[in-house]
Amino acid sequence: MSTDPRILCSAACSCKAWREAVQQCAACNTAVVFHLHGDLGEFDTRAEARVSGFPERLRSFKQLLPRHAALVKSIAATAGVVPHLQPWESHIETAQQLLQQALQAAADQANAGTQASSGAGSNSSTQQQQQQQQQQQQQQQQGWRLASISSDMAAAPALLSALPAHSLTHLQLELTSGTAAAWASSEELSQLARLSNLQQLDLEGDGSQYGLPSNCLADLAQLSQLTSRKLGYLGSSTQQLQQLLVQPLPLQQLHLQVQHTAGIGLTFPSLVHLTHLTELSIDAHNMDVGSVLPAQLQVLYLYCCRDLAPVLALKQLQHLTVGPAFMAQHRVLELASLPALQELHLRLCDGVGEAGASKIAPVWALLPQLRRLDVTMRRMSASSKQHKEAVLAGAAAATQLTSLRLDFADDLYAAERREHAMPVCGSLTRLGGLRELVLAAASLVPRDALALTVLTGLTSLVLSNMRDDLGDAEVTALARSLKYLEHLNLWWCHVDSGSTAFLAAVGQLKHFKYLCLKGNDGLTQQGLMQLTGLSCLQELHVDRDEG
Repeated sequence: MSTDPRILCSAACSCKAWREAVQQCAACNTAVVFHLHGDLGEFDTRAEARVSGFPERLRSFKQLLPRHAALVKSIAATAGVVPHLQPWESHIETAQQLLQQALQAAADQANAGTQASSGAGSNSSTQQQQQQQQQQQQQQQQGWRLASISSDMAAAPALLSALPAHSLTHLQLELTSGTAAAWASSEELSQLARLSNLQQLDLEGDGSQYGLPSNCLADLAQLSQLTSRKLGYLGSSTQQLQQLLVQPLPLQQLHLQVQHTAGIGLTFPSLVHLTHLTELSIDAHNMDVGSVLPAQLQVLYLYCCRDLAPVLALKQLQHLTVGPAFMAQHRVLELASLPALQELHLRLCDGVGEAGASKIAPVWALLPQLRRLDVTMRRMSASSKQHKEAVLAGAAAATQLTSLRLDFADDLYAAERREHAMPVCGSLTRLGGLRELVLAAASLVPRDALALTVLTGLTSLVLSNMRDDLGDAEVTALARSLKYLEHLNLWWCHVDSGSTAFLAAVGQLKHFKYLCLKGNDGLTQQGLMQLTGLSCLQELHVDRDEG
């Protein structure tokens, strides 16, 4: 259950049978979510109302949690991106304090019960003490049993001291800097080593020089139950990260994101001693990975790969995502020799451009394991058009693809767009196995998008920043033809999003979960009513002045 805490409180208070059943159950199942939905503009009054109401939701939760802590399995409190302005920052700070007070009250109540039991048996026999220990364990199982918490609020590390070490298995914190509360709470990260049952840890910074306490990361080696860890963009912590990685960790999954400037000139230590590791992700620019890869790896993500030799030595590797920093066809073809490889994902982005991608485009069709292709090109110019045509031809020939993303970066005026227009969609009709397609900032010939109606297996379609190259009739035809669509994004396509025909077609999609119509005009409240039958819809994004 995930709902307003006032409803949870009312249900727990009024329904005795439900309350007793949950309290007697060995596993609690209530997920409490506090989330500020949508983008927040600096001068948007409705956004300000959402932020100002955030503390009130936490205030009611503060009353609920100490009395019904046994019901709560997980807590997610995320504010998203909030401008560093008053009074918005003070609202978020108040919400943070209320959440901390709620957690501390629940912890104090649980500790009081445990201390009462231990105090009563201080002079008891060994047998009685064992019985009391069993009773304490039962009290913990029936009391404060929080298993998961996630937060992105500035002072989130201050929550750590109130978390139950006996039950918490998953922790996710987005660490932000720039506020007094953030700097003051950073020292609380030393509390991480206390969470002895933690299995999954996700710490992600904002790329700034976030001040981690001394030995904070190295102390994580004490967490013997930790099998999954993600550490991202923690600024000045690169040396701490190196100290952590040389220790014998029980990790099965490891995801590392190193800030680009922090990674320059650094080398990862060998990871071959991590004998349980089966999934590794290294997102680092200008950082020497070297021969650090454990032989038993099954899943590998390398943001920037200069040397294929360590990768080609992985005989058990099944899933590989790689951003090659080399553009030699024969080297790319070597990836097909991996004996256990089932899925290959090529990312050709930052610094590669269409010129580099066009050099290896002819061999994409020769990689039988290639399932996903992601190419980001540069602003269109006279010299780049032939490179983009080569990239498009290479992608169109790779009929084994299930996912394709092409960002053409054609940020041009209308006259230039017509000059550089290409039959992008018409070139892709042979890709019958596609399930996901992203086309961004492409210059299309007239009615080109209609060609995509033959890709009836698509479940996700993103046509973004197409501006006037996409017509109302085309998006309607796509919605009618692609019966299995779950995700549709038409951001900044200048279509009539209030078209009765288009909304009626979308309303018939039985599996539909996500719709983005930002940057398009015409949507009304009456038009939105045509979407009320979408029982699976989870996210709807429209402009604030629409609907």
